Order: sequence, then structure tokens, then C-alpha cells
Amino acid sequence: MNDTLPRKHRGAIRRGRGKLEIDPRQLAEIWLRQQREGKGLIGGDPTRRPRWKHPAPPEPAPWYRHGLASPAHTQRLYEFLAAAPLEVEIGAGDGRFIIAWAQRHPQHHFLAFEVRWKYTHRMYERARKRGLTNLWVSDNDARVVIPDVLPDASVEVFHILMPDPWWKPKHQAKRLLAPWFIGILARKLKPGGILRVETDVEGYPEFVETLVAAEPLFAPHNPALEARFADAPLTTRQIWCRDHGVPVYRLFFQRKETTTGHAE
Repeated sequence: MNDTLPRKHRGAIRRGRGKLEIDPRQLAEIWLRQQREGKGLIGGDPTRRPRWKHPAPPEPAPWYRHGLASPAHTQRLYEFLAAAPLEVEIGAGDGRFIIAWAQRHPQHHFLAFEVRWKYTHRMYERARKRGLTNLWVSDNDARVVIPDVLPDASVEVFHILMPDPWWKPKHQAKRLLAPWFIGILARKLKPGGILRVETDVEGYPEFVETLVAAEPLFAPHNPALEARFADAPLTTRQIWCRDHGVPVYRLFFQRKETTTGHAE
């Protein structure tokens, strides 16, 4: 997969709305109040989600829907997650990054979350046509599934690349990163595992660093960890940023080997 956007995407991705201002405490309160309530696309009870009108491929295809998968299919996922070093992408979009990354690292297993069905379906079909056997996809909200499905200390890397900033205050609950979720990501990472966050939104890196600094299981941002991902494929958004001279901010946080702040 090359790093050139198809013609239909060129110039179609907007820059944004300036610097993002976020109140982390307000965001935490909103998510604690709304978590798993309702039936919306993002957040809420996955078994009530209205968009399941779009079908998933029949089991045993490597596509997971939390609360709807059969026990046998759920067991297949558990076995897949435990069978090799695991990396997880949250907000995979069209799968441009994760498919190429999985092809380069056949010795690893990958789980990709994307709530928009059309993109999940596109990603699934691309992976299927390439014969990838080390990638599962899910169109669930990762914040609902990860606490229930991933064992603690099981993930090598979480990739969060170019997350939607959700600019409007009334949309704060839709923002991916919040204090409670940072804690979950820390617990799911293996000691030494990496949380990788990349964004083109000014102000977002400071927000992320503030959240992570409050989590005792994480070490501060370590720029030296970028070397591990120096040849990583670009997402569609990252290609647009490169072609338009828009800076991308990269953050890398490592799960501590031991901590006195949390019980293991």
C-alpha cells in the first residue's frame, strides 16, 4: 500500500478549527454519567445500537460484535488475542495503516476498532483480499469492548492515530481519551508496552499529556520510542497532512514495569 491518496480524497480533508481547548475533569464527569447508556453510535449499550442494520460477515469471519457474537466466535477471538504478541488500533478508519502494518509483522496479531461500518467493512475486505490471517476487526466502540474482552497486561501497543477531536463542547462525551479510559489502557498494556498517540490538532498533545501524567502506570512521553515506528505506514489523514504541510504531533508513553500507585 503506497503513501499516495486516491484522487477522490485529495483536498477533501479539512484542516480543523484552530487550537483545541478541553476541560479533562468535565469530560470525565460526562463519560461517567453517560457510559453504556442509550444506543448511540459512540458509547452506550452495544446490544441496543441502531446501526446493526448493516450486516457483519457470517461467523467465523474475523469480525467481532460485542454482545452479539456467539460463544464459539467469542472464544475464537480470545484464542486469537492470546496466540501472538498483540497490537490494537483504536479508530482505524479505512485500515490503511493497520493492514500494511499487519502485512509487515506477520508474527504479531492485530485487533482494529472502527465504529463506522462502511470503513470497517472496507478494511475487512482489503484484509481478506490480501489473505491476512493476523487481523481481526470490530465496529464496536473500543471503550465499551476493551474493558470486557482484553485481559490485563496483554497488549504490546495501542495505536491511536489522528483521533477525531470533537470540537463542540456538547460532543465531549464522544472524545476518545478521558481519564478513566487512560487507566484502562494502562492496565491492558504489558509492562513495557506502548501507548502511541498521533494528532494534527494543536492543543491535543497537551491534553493527552495531562491525562497520562495522572496515571501512575504510565511513564512520561518518551521521544526515543518513535524509532520503533520510524517506518510505520501513514494513515489517510497523515498523508493529507504531509502533502499540505500540516504538522503531526507524536506522543509515546510506556507502561511502567512496576509502580507503587497501583496494585498489579
